Amino acid sequence: MDPTKTHVAIVGTRRPTWAGIEISQRFACELAEAGFVIVSGLAMGIDASAHLAALKACGRTIAALGCGVDVLYPARNKKLRDEIAAKGTLLSEYPDGTEPATWRFPERNRIVAGLCAGVIVVEGGAKSGALITAKRAVNCNRAVFAVPGSIRNGMAAAPNELIRTSLATLVTEPRHVFEDLAPGVVWEQRFSNKQNGTQPILEQLEQRVLELLDDTPVSTDRLRRDLGERSGAVALALSCLEVRGLALKQPAGYEITGAGARVRRSLVDD
Repeated sequence: MDPTKTHVAIVGTRRPTWAGIEISQRFACELAEAGFVIVSGLAMGIDASAHLAALKACGRTIAALGCGVDVLYPARNKKLRDEIAAKGTLLSEYPDGTEPATWRFPERNRIVAGLCAGVIVVEGGAKSGALITAKRAVNCNRAVFAVPGSIRNGMAAAPNELIRTSLATLVTEPRHVFEDLAPGVVWEQRFSNKQNGTQPILEQLEQRVLELLDDTPVSTDRLRRDLGERSGAVALALSCLEVRGLALKQPAGYEITGAGARVRRSLVDD
């Protein structure tokens, strides 16, 4: 069996949003639990979160480096790098002692793409390395998947452009990747109210607040104006959503979590 059929790359920006980190971790965790090897580039941000999630799921992960295997880069990822060295694989085409250089990372990206059956782009700017990896994957006849994002989020430019130009398949759930790469995998609908009753019961105002949240922070003042409700009532609804893990408080306001987005979608489906 071709080993690349069990490998999936998760790539993205070094400056992700909280939502991007959560998404990359969820995809990496569920793919790793299903037996896929998670491949990325050990960069800060999306790469690191994907490696870490795979390890936490007791899965396997490969880090393709743009320097020698013995060179610590980036230094902030030392703990993660050491854990991958112990439980996964560090891979480089460069000899020991080779220092990182800007031009080496696009070359590293072709290895990431070539190792895998598919590449998932979570977040990235308009000229990000994630786009380079995706285009390398297309040239290698690999599947490319992209998680769409808000047009107000600059880090959603890369996946949105890949979808717009039909270079990538739009995915919003790990099961979409399974359907393409491993259709035999049985998918459990964890948030189906009809199957397991796990959907939380929300008050009417909580539902209305959830509908207005996005993957970029929305201020409480804006929510109050849009809802036409008292500040105290909106603050209470936000607190209830936060306690349930459906919303996340940020310095600039509140944003929806992955769990919140799934609950909101299930409410629409119902």
